[in-house]
Amino acid sequence: MLAIKNLCKQFDGLKAVNNVSIHIEKGTTFGLVGESGSGKSTIGNMIIGLLNPTSGSIQLEGLDLWDSKNKFIRPSPGKMQIVFQDPQSSLDSRLSIRNIVTEPVRALPFKQRKEKMSKEYLATLMRQVGMNEDHLERYPHEFSGGQRQRIAIARAIITDPEFIILDEPTSALDVSVQAQILNLLKTLQRELNLTYLFISHDMSVIRYMSDRIGVLFHGEMVEEGETEQIFKFPKEQYTKTLFASLPQLSK
Repeated sequence: MLAIKNLCKQFDGLKAVNNVSIHIEKGTTFGLVGESGSGKSTIGNMIIGLLNPTSGSIQLEGLDLWDSKNKFIRPSPGKMQIVFQDPQSSLDSRLSIRNIVTEPVRALPFKQRKEKMSKEYLATLMRQVGMNEDHLERYPHEFSGGQRQRIAIARAIITDPEFIILDEPTSALDVSVQAQILNLLKTLQRELNLTYLFISHDMSVIRYMSDRIGVLFHGEMVEEGETEQIFKFPKEQYTKTLFASLPQLSK
């Protein structure tokens, strides 16, 4: 589904991402983990087109996302989506939930726009993420953090994407709400055959969600492999230190 090769990003001569390569198989979750400032979100932003790479390539199903002039080549409308960390800031407070959720539909052909703007479709979509149809007429400030993230997820899946970047999607939520959102994401992945890039600094979340993980340190991929293999038998000292610093993994 996604292939990243020798990806680099520099800011004022400083390497935020250095020679990173990642392959994500269709229908799986790749967990990208590391401390704050390790380059996780920078990689996500280059994939989605918010930042241009300094060098390297990013391909979605074999098609380059950046051309030789460093111009972003958008995939088919709605094929790739992103869910951001803070649902409060990622949802426009001036818009109703209906307008927020249906905003990505504007990029789709007329027939699809008409279908996805229908009352029946939106009611089904809201139920799919654990919300009610009457919530469509309300505004973001009327909802809790967990509910706002459900709305953000509805906005992401309304275009029938194949690949979703999840950039710290639960870090702003209470622990009990985190579990609900993670379970929702797993259910949607199974039902819709979604492929995820899951970015997080939370080891327990990464372990629960990911089929494979990559460990970033100062912009470099220091270790990559199947999730349980790395958690049980980490090879790199940084990975061992990262795991040892977490109480939930010390037992």
